[in-house]
Amino acid sequence: MGFFRVWLLGYTHPAGFIEELRSKPAPKWGVCGQLVRALGVSLLYYLPLALLGRAPSIPSAITFLPTETYFGTSIVLAPLFIIAQWLLLSAVVHVILRLMRRPSDIDQILNITGMVALVVGAVLILWDWVWVFLEWQNLVLLGVSHLIIVIWAVVITTLGFKRILGVPVWLGVLLNLLWVLLGEPLGAIFMRAAI
Repeated sequence: MGFFRVWLLGYTHPAGFIEELRSKPAPKWGVCGQLVRALGVSLLYYLPLALLGRAPSIPSAITFLPTETYFGTSIVLAPLFIIAQWLLLSAVVHVILRLMRRPSDIDQILNITGMVALVVGAVLILWDWVWVFLEWQNLVLLGVSHLIIVIWAVVITTLGFKRILGVPVWLGVLLNLLWVLLGEPLGAIFMRAAI
C-alpha cells in the first residue's frame, strides 16, 4: 500500500494504519510524514496568513522575530521547529523506554510518531482555518479544541507503541502525555495561531 493510502487509513481505520506502518521502512515513512506535515503547516497555514498580512494576536516570544512579520518568518522557521521538536520528543520516548529496560526501536518510534503527526496535523490545519474563516477569537477554546484533537493522536500512537514495540497501553498513554507536556510549552514559544 502506498504512502497516501496509508495516510488515509489513519482517518478511516487507525488499527489498519498501524498494521500497514509496521511493514514500512523505518524511519523513512515517519520522516516523510513529518516532512509533509511541516511543509503543509508552512505552505497551507503560514504562507496564506503572511500573504493576507495577518499578525498573531499574541506577541512574539522570540525577541528577534517581530510580531508583524511573524507569519512570514514562520514559513521557513516552523518546519525546522516541527522537525526538531519531533526528533527531540521521539528521542525522549526512546530513552525512557531504554531506562525502564523495555525494548525500544528509535526508527519505529520515528515512523509511528511521524505518520501520526501527519494524520492529526492535517486535521489541525483545517480546524485552524475554520476558526479563521468563522472569525472565532477565543485562544483558550482553540487550545482546548487542539488538546481534544490530540487525544486522537494519543490513541493512535499508543496503539502503535503497543502493536509494534510491545509497550503496555498504560505506559504508551503516559509517554504520550509526557510528549504533550513537553511539546506544548515548546510550541507556545515558537508557534502562533492565526486568531
